[in-house]
Order: sequence, then C-alpha cells, then structure tokens
Amino acid sequence: MTVYAFILAAGEGSRLYPFSYSTPKPMLPLLNKPIIQHSIERLLEAGIQNIGIVIQRDDKIIPSFVDMTFPDLNPLSIVQEKALGTAHAVLQVEEYLSTKHFLVIAGDSLFSPSFLRELSRVHVKERNDITLSLEKMEFNLMKESSTVDYRNGRVLEIREKPQTPAEILSDLNSAALYIFSKLIFDMIKGIEKTNRGEYELATVINKTIRHGGRVGGVITKRVCHISTSHDLWRFNMKFLHKIQNGRINENIIGKNVCIDESVVLKNSILGDNSVVEKGVMLTSSVVLPNTIIDRNYENSLVQSDYYECYTDSKRDQTLLE
Repeated sequence: MTVYAFILAAGEGSRLYPFSYSTPKPMLPLLNKPIIQHSIERLLEAGIQNIGIVIQRDDKIIPSFVDMTFPDLNPLSIVQEKALGTAHAVLQVEEYLSTKHFLVIAGDSLFSPSFLRELSRVHVKERNDITLSLEKMEFNLMKESSTVDYRNGRVLEIREKPQTPAEILSDLNSAALYIFSKLIFDMIKGIEKTNRGEYELATVINKTIRHGGRVGGVITKRVCHISTSHDLWRFNMKFLHKIQNGRINENIIGKNVCIDESVVLKNSILGDNSVVEKGVMLTSSVVLPNTIIDRNYENSLVQSDYYECYTDSKRDQTLLE
C-alpha cells in the first residue's frame, strides 16, 4: 500500500503554555531536535515518502524548518484556517489526497517505524476502513484522552474524555495515530460539534461503525505523546537515559552554547544558543534554546523568564523576576 502521511500540526498547544507561546508545539525540542523532525524521520524510516503537514494560518516556522532540514522531501503544507478540532483538520487534506488510504499522526506524538509499518500491514490485511493505534492507559489519564471498546480485532465504540469509572469501556485508549480510507471524508461531513465546541474524530469513528464500516486496531506499548510541559521534560529525560545506555551524568549540549568553566552539569540538556553563568549546577534539567541560566535547577524545564520544577508530589512553577 502506498500511504500518504499527514502530520496534524495546527493545534494551539495551550497546555504547554508559556513554553509554546511563541513556538509551535511540534517545534519544541526532544534531545535538541524539534518533535516534528523526529516524527518525519520515523515516517521516512518506515518507508513513507509522501508527507503533508496541516498547519495554522500564518505559520511560517514549521514549513521553513522542514524545508531546510529535509530539502528533498517537498512536503505539502495545508492550512487549517480555524482550530475546529481534529476531524476538521483531517477534512482539510481531502483535496490533496491521491491515494485510497492515508495515515494521520498528531504533531505531538511519536511512534516507532516498526509500529507504523505494522499498523499499515494490519489495515490492508483486515480491509479496514479505519485502523486505530491503541495503548493501555490508567483511568486518571483517560479523563484527558479516550476509552475504546475493542474485541477480537474490532473497535466497537470510542468514548472521549470519560469522567467517571462507569464511562470506561476498557483499559485501552486511542492514541493519536490513525489510518483512514477515503470513506472518512463522507463520515466527517455533516457531523456536529461536541459540547467542547470541536469536530472530533471520536464522533467520526463512531459514525463509521454505525454505518457498517470496519474499524480495527493495533495495540502498542510505546507511545510518546507530549500534551503538557511535564510530558516535555519527562520524555526528554527518558530519551536522554536511553541514549546514555547505563552511563550517568552525561549531557547533551546544543550549538553555540556558552558555559562557564565552574558550571556543574548532570544529566541535563542545553538548547542551542543558551548561556550558563558562573557557579550554576544543573541536574536532570532541560534548558530551552536562547535561555540564560544564572541559578541552580534540578528536575526542571527552563526558559529565560519561566521554569517548572517537577517532583513526585507536585509541580512547582515560577515566573522568574
């Protein structure tokens, strides 16, 4: 199957404010590379060469970065004029699609190339109209996500943001990766906004099921989904520990970084063009690009005028004076 992949990168990223205030969420860094760069690299490794990106109106940051980083890719840039939900974002790709099936992935989520290939394989083998990526999730996290009734390879219902245990369909959540057939466009047209004021994919998936469409799923154990600032710090630390491979107190230092010789760094990531001043100790912290550091941080996500510190019991957040 020749698959066209579309990355949904038009979201506001409000749960990552203020870190995403002037930087689109897909451009926030993991190991000093924007999330969207990781996503495109994984799509290419999975053998998907045709890629489109759904962006906000007037967003020049993402297209410029992608063109510079992947000069031979020539991705489509598709504008979503208003942020009216994920189903509305998917509808924007209809006129650009030349294949019967296509993959959609959120701009803040990463999946392994092997899982991308497996999802495509199952979609074709089972002749699905929609194939969902599924992951096990605890109830307290499902309240901000979804729950899925999944039996014998078929999805029978999906429910967004369940707020009570009685609303839980299973311990499976629909992750932000899908394969659709063109049938999805007819299903999207005519749906109504939810009480959250958006056109949601869960509405479309349930409508497809009611109309006799085949909706399948594949369970994955490894999903990187960055919804909050804590997620951004946590996955940076997780990826750092993975590449350390048993070594400790090793760091990643970006380009054009200025570090005083008295600085102590432990398990930290310094973004491009950052400055770390005399006497500072950084431990398990992520410093965003263009940030000046003049005090100690531990377990923190830091930019010049704001930081958040993460502990087991709470999240401390401070606007720096």
